Formats: sequence, C-alpha cells, structure tokens
Amino acid sequence: MSNVGLKWLAITSVIVNPILMYLAYKLSIKSFEEEEREKTEVLFFPDEGIQCPRLESVRGCLDKDCRYKHNPQSLARLQSILRSATTSCEVCMFVIASQELIDILVELHQRGVKVRCIADNQDMDGVLKALRSNGIIVRFDKSDYLMHHKFVVIDNRMVLTGSYNFSRGGMGLNRENIVKVHHPHIVEAYLQEFNEMWRLYGTEKFSYNFRKEIVYEGTG
Repeated sequence: MSNVGLKWLAITSVIVNPILMYLAYKLSIKSFEEEEREKTEVLFFPDEGIQCPRLESVRGCLDKDCRYKHNPQSLARLQSILRSATTSCEVCMFVIASQELIDILVELHQRGVKVRCIADNQDMDGVLKALRSNGIIVRFDKSDYLMHHKFVVIDNRMVLTGSYNFSRGGMGLNRENIVKVHHPHIVEAYLQEFNEMWRLYGTEKFSYNFRKEIVYEGTG
C-alpha cells in the first residue's frame, strides 16, 4: 500500500473508531435502561373495569358489543404475575379476603408451587377456611399490634409490594398501588423479613414490645 493509502487509512481510523465507540456506548445504555424497566413495574387501582378475557388471545376480542375493557387492567396483570410462580409464593398480607386471588393461591398449590401465607388475625376464620382447607399453610400475627405488611415474594426472584391488600376493597374500590421489583438485594430483604415472621408466628406463644426485642414463649 502506498504512503497516501496508509495516510488515508490512518485518518479514517481516527474518525471512524470514535463513532463506533459512541454507537456501542449508546446501545449499551439503551440495553441497560430497557433491562431496568423490565425489573420494575407499577400497577394502580382501582381499574376502569374488568379486562376482557379475550384481550390477550391471538385474535383478540371480535365482539363489537363486548362490555369488558379492551385495554390492560391492573387486576388482570396482578393475576398473571401471581400465576407465573413456578416454585414458591410467599404471601404476607394484612388482609387476605379476595376470593379471586385466593383461588389463584389454591391453583398454585395444586400445581406443586410452595405457597406460604402470613396474615393479621383480623379475619382468621375466613382465611383458615379458604386456604388451610385447601392444604395451604397459614400463620397469623396473634399480638395486640397489627401485622400491616403487604407484599408477595415469587420464586425468590420477584417482589410485589405497595398499599394493595388481597381484599375486596383493594380490588375494585380503593386507590391502591403495587410495585413489582426484580432487584436481588431487595428480594432478599423481603424474603428474610418473611422468614423471620414465619419462624416467629410458628411458636405456640409469643410477644414483643419492639421489633428488635422479640421474646419467645413457645417451642419454635
């Protein structure tokens, strides 16, 4: 190659290489942002209405007179996320009273997913009848204080948390929110909290005056 050719090759490299590096940088940033978006999702309640069961089918809904909603609704999305569990589903809810969501927990249990539930003792009879009668283990906060958590850990990889209760009001009346998070360190923190309460509420008797001053009076 002539000296002129080598000179032009050097000039082209000086110009092109930074451009390629910049494009690669932009692509990596875009990929990172898309990945972060996939790790988080926010749902708001109440819904506008009931999502059409055929909305997510291949053909969609062809009924012009369909009375259901034809845009995504939060309850349908929540149900889909819960049904995605394949190995475990830890539910920690102040209230568990929504029959639609209880049915999904029973469905998961029947599929072989390990389902564990913690609830406050506000509605023990109803929860016991709905869940324990179907073989799902439920433990309650029996103290004089509230177990006011509202979160779900799915497959040790995802957390749902927010103001939303598994209640009838939470489903269609109240202003509520759920945040879905995939970040491992956040998931681990919620799982540790669940396991701590699971162990505590499994004792015959317990009392506590403050979160860090737990006094065991049972055999757990």
